Amino acid sequence: MSEKIKGSVKNTRLIAINIWILIFYKHKKIDNILNTSFDFKKLDARDKSFLYLLLNTAMRRHKQAEYIYNQYSNFGINKKNRFLNTILTIATIQIVWLNIAPHAVLNEAVEHSRKLLGEKQSKLVNAILRKIVSHVDECKKFMPNSIYNLPEWLLNSWTSAYGEENVKEIVEIAMKPPPLDIMVSSNINKNQLEKIKSEVRGIEIFPNLIRSSINKPVENIPYYFEGVWWIQDAASQIACNLLLSKIKKIFSQKISSINVLDMCCAPGGKTAQLLDYKLNVVSIEKSKFRSKEFLRNMQRLKFKPELINIEAEHYKPKKNYDVILIDAPCSSTGTIRKNPDIFIKPPPKNLDLLTSMQDNILKNASGILNKNGLIMYITCSLQKIEGERRIEKFLEENKNFSVIPFLNNDYPQIEKCITTEGFIRILPNYFNFNCKDAINGSDGFFIALLKMDE
Repeated sequence: MSEKIKGSVKNTRLIAINIWILIFYKHKKIDNILNTSFDFKKLDARDKSFLYLLLNTAMRRHKQAEYIYNQYSNFGINKKNRFLNTILTIATIQIVWLNIAPHAVLNEAVEHSRKLLGEKQSKLVNAILRKIVSHVDECKKFMPNSIYNLPEWLLNSWTSAYGEENVKEIVEIAMKPPPLDIMVSSNINKNQLEKIKSEVRGIEIFPNLIRSSINKPVENIPYYFEGVWWIQDAASQIACNLLLSKIKKIFSQKISSINVLDMCCAPGGKTAQLLDYKLNVVSIEKSKFRSKEFLRNMQRLKFKPELINIEAEHYKPKKNYDVILIDAPCSSTGTIRKNPDIFIKPPPKNLDLLTSMQDNILKNASGILNKNGLIMYITCSLQKIEGERRIEKFLEENKNFSVIPFLNNDYPQIEKCITTEGFIRILPNYFNFNCKDAINGSDGFFIALLKMDE
């Protein structure tokens, strides 16, 4: 971090410049930075919200912003000039997308560039931003479409897998912050459900799943301390509901007698779903940090799961399980709406490591499963190499397993998501709730259900 910045009198926009350099050029995670930033913690609630919105919009729109300000520079801005590009990006985002008073944005940008880059560069910033301010409407017309913001590696892989139209729709959905999805316990009564819906001005988009666009601390939502709901994306909760549907059809014994292993369980949404339906669950999580988050969530929900800290691929229990849920570690590209840092990430260097880990977890699961048992494999990645290709490889190597196909009547609105192989492939643009009060879309997921044959 620059000594110039350290020694400056900081305000919200200067803090934004600081953080943007860390997340854009050094690929630090925004939440990790904000959780440890002394400057951010000193801000009041309003400034924190503004800073968060500014940085997240910059992650989503950085390429469009760069395209705009380069149109008003005679020779283009050198990409190596980090502070100049950062100041122009942060200012352009505010002027074009956040509709902040132009004079305040311009004055502070010029002041920051003068202190950090000198008088000559500050004059360049002043000239470029004045042109943007006076041509905002034109900028919105000549800038590229939103898909321009997508990294080339994702654009190529997604277009090849899903087609250009789907990719355009996925990116358009990802341009806006995600809604709040609230998964409500199946044991809640109707009056409680209606009270939650009313308080958050939400819509029940799936059974017991409330979607809201309200921006308030979750602790203020009714029944938070009673532990009758948890935050879980609409697509994420579908997997366990599908699993429960299949369990009821395949197993003859009582649900409470079925032994389930939840591999890679944190933060705990899927474990909560399984426990909510009285299944007997053992949960595995290798990260002690994530385990603490998992246990905090379970404590609020009044659940007492058995948690084991171990790597999923190395777990060797004394007895086998009837059902194994694998929410596999992955590149998480399907969560691009809630994690817009994916827009600025380079291609993952560890994809081979991830796919190898996914294979090893599947292999271990197959060895600790009872005959006629089920394995549900899930990833929140849109990369087929982490979904379809992993299951194809597993089935080639394990002839004693077969696919249990998903059917239209297994869960509402999944017709479009069912593949020819009987898997579920949820794209972020697939769910349209046909309601003016409900935001469309979800995270992207892959789900496969496998059965060990006798």
